[in-house]
Amino acid sequence: MKKIRLIILATVVSAYAIPSFAGTVATVNGKPIDQSEVQTILSMSPNLAKTPHARHQVVQNLINMEILSQYAIKHHINESTNFKTRLALAREQILADVAVDHYVHDHPVTASTLLSAYHNFVKSMGKKEYKVRQILVKTKADAENILRALKNGKKFKGLAQKDSIIRSGAAHGGELGWIVPAMFSAPLAKAIETAPIEKPFGPVKTQYGYHVMEVQATRVITPPSFNAIKERLEVQLAQREAARFVDDLRHHAKIKMFG
Repeated sequence: MKKIRLIILATVVSAYAIPSFAGTVATVNGKPIDQSEVQTILSMSPNLAKTPHARHQVVQNLINMEILSQYAIKHHINESTNFKTRLALAREQILADVAVDHYVHDHPVTASTLLSAYHNFVKSMGKKEYKVRQILVKTKADAENILRALKNGKKFKGLAQKDSIIRSGAAHGGELGWIVPAMFSAPLAKAIETAPIEKPFGPVKTQYGYHVMEVQATRVITPPSFNAIKERLEVQLAQREAARFVDDLRHHAKIKMFG
């Protein structure tokens, strides 16, 4: 069963519970490093756990940590103000992590909520996806000049490479690939859905500037199955619930800020 683990002081992230197995994996100056420590780190780093030699890498890191810890204690670094301050912060971090983990465990995502989220996701996709390219410029006048140039036979790709302020897209001739209109703001989405095929249109104003676009093709969307995205939706809903939990605690807390 997937376990949601969320770290509030940094960002909300997910991890997977991995069973711990007792047993010494190494010793450093006689001090043992237990298999449970390896498993704990792997459980908090699912991406690392999937990589080749992950266990070996974790063991080597734990050895380094133990060597440095022994050095710190030998030289009384553990008595320093810097250490004590950082230890207190680490304690707060772990408590926050475990508090959210505990809350999410006690408030699991229900099957009906998960199914409702899936239906909302499918609905938001719409019935079609669109192959689109665009040129984004800063002013309406620039956009109108580009539209005139296109009508006079200039190539969309060349103008995108020359004039678009989105340099990553410009390098590909303004190609966005296959997109769902819901990915964009309402004005752009509506313009894309109503545009004729292979006919540049615009300018469409957004907070980013003025868009000149062209819909190259459309096709019917085949939504992913519920099982295909169930886990991703479950993580998203758990993150949302955890964020709501924290917001609620903040709302009822007496917070004073200085400076």
